[in-house]
Amino acid sequence: MRIWKIPAPKQLVTEERDESVQTPTQAKVKVTNVLLSPSELRIWRGSVKPAYPVVPGRFAVGVVSEAGEGCVSVEKNTRVYIHDTVPCGKCEQCLAGHGESCAAMQAAGIDREGYLRDFAVTEEADLSPLPPSVSDTDALFVGIISLCEAVIDRLDAPKGTHIAVFGAGEIGNILCQLLIYHQAVPILIDPDEARLSAAAACGIYYTLKADEELLSNIARITGGRMAAHSVFTSYNPMPADIPYEATAAGGTVVYTGFGFPAAKASLKPALDRRLTLTTVTNDFSNSAAAINLLVNKAVNLAPFGLETYPVAEAEQLFAARAEELAAGKNVKCCVLNLM
Repeated sequence: MRIWKIPAPKQLVTEERDESVQTPTQAKVKVTNVLLSPSELRIWRGSVKPAYPVVPGRFAVGVVSEAGEGCVSVEKNTRVYIHDTVPCGKCEQCLAGHGESCAAMQAAGIDREGYLRDFAVTEEADLSPLPPSVSDTDALFVGIISLCEAVIDRLDAPKGTHIAVFGAGEIGNILCQLLIYHQAVPILIDPDEARLSAAAACGIYYTLKADEELLSNIARITGGRMAAHSVFTSYNPMPADIPYEATAAGGTVVYTGFGFPAAKASLKPALDRRLTLTTVTNDFSNSAAAINLLVNKAVNLAPFGLETYPVAEAEQLFAARAEELAAGKNVKCCVLNLM
């Protein structure tokens, strides 16, 4: 069985390893597709430094090739989404049986080995069967959809609430689509007009360029009230304190993503407006809801233009796309096919 790993920055190598089902509740999954996102590229470049060596690949789908005798929800040939985060099993919350509140969630490809590999052996509880109506490529976004649902749960905003979303990458775009599905009113903000155009193609009505007219445009849309709450997605080019003046007094600002760069923010506007600042950084408990949202066509992923490449091109893709990322370009996610 081949695995691909990053032993040090700017290196990707393969090695052979044998893995087998060890307990009745485990299953062996043939990994078919892995999402290659900017997160993996940052690890390859070394701008994010996990404990090397690391097997990359946070989001993956596959087909069960072997199921332990204790498995009840999956069997051989079941198509599955492989969960990208699992509880640590060691913290106080985990030991008390509250894994969903784990203080140290383990993310694939960062805190534990990822899924850029031929096969993955995992607990049945960490697999979600996929219905026929959900394609493999759409299922790769289950983790991002789950994260966005966690943000919406944190906001707990009434219908019709204006929510400013900063950053029109995959997370910001999907979040806005889901806010519309939940009958909120998102305002998506980004300096890149191409990203805003893609968002408009997904049915997001209010898209604003981050320029000198931003605050007056938000005031116009909201009738002068400003956004009730705001969400700032990580690794977008806007300053981290940009949501503060866009958010109404007493509102909430959520910082979300699968990792954050070093950033500085002036807190005075947030303090003056009595804003609540919080974070949402994992997607552990929403996989079933995310799959159901895909079944119900609540998210349109077609405008993302997701491209698929054979895994044989992985080394070249890492190098080329990481170079684009380092040059400040918006790098889209793509798919590595392992079949």
